[in-house]
Amino acid sequence: MTLPRPRGRASFWLGAILVLLSFAIYPTYPLVPFLPISLWQKGGVGIALAALSWAMFLAGSALVGKKGLAYLKDCLPWHRESRSRPDVARSVPRRQP
Repeated sequence: MTLPRPRGRASFWLGAILVLLSFAIYPTYPLVPFLPISLWQKGGVGIALAALSWAMFLAGSALVGKKGLAYLKDCLPWHRESRSRPDVARSVPRRQP
């Protein structure tokens, strides 16, 4: 079943941008130890960055909506590939002791 593509909704695009920007915060984590501030302040900056990232992701997800998230998930190249090759999507059975 193919979901209809969300058309021109400003909330969809704003949400998608917020989700993408939430992932852009992660590369800044390795820079925090090099800031010229105290250890406690560095911890606060790290927690603030994590909170900001999660807040942006959750707000973006809410704006995109359930159907929009399903649409974005279907746009991922590795998700599309497993759908076209069902044998790849199956997990490997575990060995029995």
